[in-house]
Amino acid sequence: MKSMTEMKLPIIVTKEDCHRCHELKDWLDENDVKFIEQDINDEKFVQQLLQDKNFITTFCDADGCIVNTPVVIMDGTYYFKELWGISGLRKDKAKELFLE
Repeated sequence: MKSMTEMKLPIIVTKEDCHRCHELKDWLDENDVKFIEQDINDEKFVQQLLQDKNFITTFCDADGCIVNTPVVIMDGTYYFKELWGISGLRKDKAKELFLE
């Protein structure tokens, strides 16, 4: 199995009842962007994340790890805050990330 940093499709980390997750997935579908969805409550997936230095550096400190969904994993980089503004999905940033 490829590591998460080797996968070519973006991985969207989601959870149930996540309004922003639905907003992002709808936008990706509308723009024909293929992606892999992973649930943050999937134990196997979480174990993979905990093996990734980039994940640890981005989301964890001495008190543990906090992940606000959705998170996009592309080319080993984690994107979360960058995609969201007060009015929701920053479509210009999403276009830059997924369509260019």
